[in-house]
Amino acid sequence: MKERLIELIENSPDKRIDYDSFMETCLYEPKTGYYTNEKKKLGGNGDFFTSNHVHPVFSWTIGLFVTEVLEKEQLPFVFTEFGAGDGTFALHFLDYIKQAFPENYEKMNYFIVEVSGYHRNEINKKLKLHKAAVHILKSMDELKEHSNEGEGIVFSNELLDALPAHVIAVRDSQLKEVFITLHEGELKESLHLCENEKVRSWYETYGPDIPEGHRTEVCPRMKQWMEEVAAWIKKGVVITIDYGYTNEEKCEPVLREGSLRGYKKHMQENDPLANPGSMDLTSHVQWDAYRAIAADAGWKELVHENQGTFLMKAGLFTFLKETTDANPFSEPARQNRGIRSLVQPGGISGAFQVNVQTVGLNSRHNYSYFVRDPYKI
Repeated sequence: MKERLIELIENSPDKRIDYDSFMETCLYEPKTGYYTNEKKKLGGNGDFFTSNHVHPVFSWTIGLFVTEVLEKEQLPFVFTEFGAGDGTFALHFLDYIKQAFPENYEKMNYFIVEVSGYHRNEINKKLKLHKAAVHILKSMDELKEHSNEGEGIVFSNELLDALPAHVIAVRDSQLKEVFITLHEGELKESLHLCENEKVRSWYETYGPDIPEGHRTEVCPRMKQWMEEVAAWIKKGVVITIDYGYTNEEKCEPVLREGSLRGYKKHMQENDPLANPGSMDLTSHVQWDAYRAIAADAGWKELVHENQGTFLMKAGLFTFLKETTDANPFSEPARQNRGIRSLVQPGGISGAFQVNVQTVGLNSRHNYSYFVRDPYKI
């Protein structure tokens, strides 16, 4: 991977590449990129966990929420997941719908859009018992070919944080962009006046208005993805789960160096240039920008909550089990522990927000989410 990056830098007119190109290469280069190689990435033997891996109850709760939405809105049972990773969420979701709502399962179309060929193969193996309901695709264009109606649920979990982003900084009251160049054969950062019109336009439109000496990330690819989804979906719900910050939070001193990080063997790596191609690279979602782009698309925001709060209101506690067995490894005990870990302070949900947007729906404020007692089992 390092050799490929050196090649890109040496072949560029200014002998440098921006962070967007660096991340694109490190993460998505065919066969050698982090997400495209055949190394295990998720779970205990990988580099990071997602909420999907805590317990299937995470997927069950999403399944309970979307089933009510689809039924009340009289929408077809179509669920589209972008960036499905190893397919763990899809497996648990489909198992739950098949058991709890068999009539809906018989009508289900579950579309997966996953750019990684390695992950598509893993998903195909994992979902073999649901193959009649599942369509595994590699791009938005393929999705349009298979489903041009644009109705139902659009779902992503930790998709946007993995999109390549530009890194900007303010120095001497000027907007600069951070590039990667070579110094004595090693990858090094360099700072130059920001001349990328797409980046400058983003900064002027969405911010954040970072202070002198500060750096942060901006992600025009997020807008591109949202606009592609908006052009496709005509009626339904867009559920986005990710970690992120408001513009105000992005300007706080603790984020003076931005949020771009690497993850390898469950350890955080603060130097994004370390281990290119062999570690995950992520940056926090700019939620103010996301919400502004959604509003411009004509979407109506239904929910923006901490993940733990969302799961409770969506019915997480309805999956609690009575336990009479003292065995801490029994299935009811494991399930209750999974539920607790998803809502306890300092747990995995604390870092995540859930944003729910609706498109062309009429019953959006009549969902149980808004009237259910979240503590009622």
